[in-house]
Amino acid sequence: MNFINLKNIKVKLYEFNSYQIFILSFTACLLFYSAEGLLGIDRFYHPDSLHYLSTIASQLPESFMDNPLIIFNTNYYTITNLFNDNYYLLVFINFILYSLTNVFIYQKVFKRYFYSLNNIKLIFLFYLLFLDPYRLHLASHILKETFLIFFMVMVLLSNLKIIKILSIIFMESFRPNSWIYLFIFLTYTNIKKFFNLKLMFMILVLILITLVFIVLTDQNIYKVIQTQFVNIISTIKSYYYNKMPLRAYDHVNQFKDYGFPLGFILKNIAWPIMLVSGFFIFFVSSSLFKFLGVIIFLNNVLVYIVTKKTFISIGLMIILVMISMYSSSYTSMFRYSYIAIYASVIYFFFNLNIKKN
Repeated sequence: MNFINLKNIKVKLYEFNSYQIFILSFTACLLFYSAEGLLGIDRFYHPDSLHYLSTIASQLPESFMDNPLIIFNTNYYTITNLFNDNYYLLVFINFILYSLTNVFIYQKVFKRYFYSLNNIKLIFLFYLLFLDPYRLHLASHILKETFLIFFMVMVLLSNLKIIKILSIIFMESFRPNSWIYLFIFLTYTNIKKFFNLKLMFMILVLILITLVFIVLTDQNIYKVIQTQFVNIISTIKSYYYNKMPLRAYDHVNQFKDYGFPLGFILKNIAWPIMLVSGFFIFFVSSSLFKFLGVIIFLNNVLVYIVTKKTFISIGLMIILVMISMYSSSYTSMFRYSYIAIYASVIYFFFNLNIKKN
């Protein structure tokens, strides 16, 4: 009975070193991978998994020595080709990255709360940071999300600017337009710090310079604005009518019956709200996807229990709206959005100050 005492567990957790956290995380991956096999979840449940294994990276130089800048052109296809499209080796790499990410989070975030949270809340935090089932699921499949989460955590937690910059470059290389995840930094507190009188003056100066440039180059301001507006609407329409593979159990309303632009507006209001709340469980028929909705709801509850606050920020909602605009499948939106949701949790606890209780 003494072994399962919460106080003893807390002491043991604090005594863990990086090596032990790595081993614990790697073991969790192995157990989850085995559990998915026992449940009969297809190892290629995600079509992207087969796609990555069957696609050859193009236009790669023969060696790093021929072109050192290859490091900035590396993408996930390069990784899969580098390891000869070996399924087990690629999953093994995911497990390693998952574990390294946990080591970093443990040292930078989790240990800060040992003297601030009681035993139960600390265990809740341990679950939120290290044992989210969907993150384990992503690590158990040949997908780029585990790499992207690793890069994003480096951006959020590293003290070195060069590491942050390189992580952003790699993240963008792995998934174009990943820069949108940087809106994570757009919180209410950061906005107050950012928008000061000096900055507002600089913005006004830039606007004035732009207007002067347009006048001096004999441009018609109305025509310029009209042209840009038409281009933006054209791009938005292409997103609205874009089609992605749709799962049979995905019954989330796409609001196509309302036409453009009303359907587009309704979709991009409803989809992000359903995602951060888990409310989408009422519009899918898959028990596993319903489970993900429950997990999202549970995470919100646990964060509130631990902090009496929410991790949902202005920046997170902007990211979800942008992903919603691009996505035409809710399952795709969930996967693309998970990185932002998980990163928001990490950034929230990294910046939070909780009084000892």
